[in-house]
Amino acid sequence: MYCRSFGSRDFFLPSHIQLLEKAVMVAEDIISNFFHLTTDYWVRNPYEVKTLKDTGTIDIPEGVYAHLMKYGKRFCQKDSGTDYRDLYTIQVYDHRVLKATGGKESVLRPFLVYIMTHELVHITRFAKFECLISKEDKAAEEEKVHGLTNEILSKVPISGLGDIIDFFQSKEAATVIV
Repeated sequence: MYCRSFGSRDFFLPSHIQLLEKAVMVAEDIISNFFHLTTDYWVRNPYEVKTLKDTGTIDIPEGVYAHLMKYGKRFCQKDSGTDYRDLYTIQVYDHRVLKATGGKESVLRPFLVYIMTHELVHITRFAKFECLISKEDKAAEEEKVHGLTNEILSKVPISGLGDIIDFFQSKEAATVIV
């Protein structure tokens, strides 16, 4: 059994969550190395990763494995530019990830690294002001992030990652979206 079913949805098991947590750490390292980010970069650009079990019933965009949501938050009462920070939530759609990978660790691990790298590229582009996205620009931005993700991960020696890159290159760029 690769997942628990609740109604018509499948959720990650604890072993899958552990793989997701490791994929997040690996993706952070990969992104930090590629973009030459400082050690406190992720503290200044906070994000959280949620699964369907965390969020319950939500609207799920068609045909995606993850979805990035951007929020803003005031941190303190003084008036300075550092008072306001963007916060991000990466929503992972367990049931689609499990269906695509069969829940097999050998496929799930590189698949999650790909997804998390893709979403962290989005966050990095937002934080560096390389992406001021409007609804009209979403497709172009998605294509840019998809290309960067493939470029970045093509140099990473993780077993099975080449097959995952090929999978995402054969799919429409909208497979993993913001």
